[in-house]
Order: sequence, then structure tokens, then C-alpha cells
Amino acid sequence: MNKKLRLKIIERFGSQAEFSTHIPEDETVISRVVLGRRKLKPAKEKLWAEILGCRVGDIFTDASRTTNTK
Repeated sequence: MNKKLRLKIIERFGSQAEFSTHIPEDETVISRVVLGRRKLKPAKEKLWAEILGCRVGDIFTDASRTTNTK
């Protein structure tokens, strides 16, 4: 689980559902990324970080980038 990402989403938007309205991205995609079941392309990581007001490295680690997608 990507706890840093989850905490940043909650801190900034209150819920993953609310965050999904600002990306826009389906809430299930956000959940899968947070749970480590899906990875994002670098461009999406950058977009998410910008929307969350942080750097990519603050919320995505090398481990989260190498997780298999399903």
C-alpha cells in the first residue's frame, strides 16, 4: 500500500472519491494505485503530484513504480 499517496489524498481532498473528481480519474483506478495493484506512467505520476501539491518523489517511490499491473 502506498500510504504516502493515500495520506496526501486524504489531507488535500478528504477522500479518494473527491480526488477522482479533480483528476479526472475513476475512483477504482485511484484505489488500485494506492493499494499497489496498478502503476501509473510517469506523466500521470507527475499530474497526480501537481494536483496534490507535492513532488513525484514525495508520493511515488521506486517500489511503487515496479509493482505489476493487473
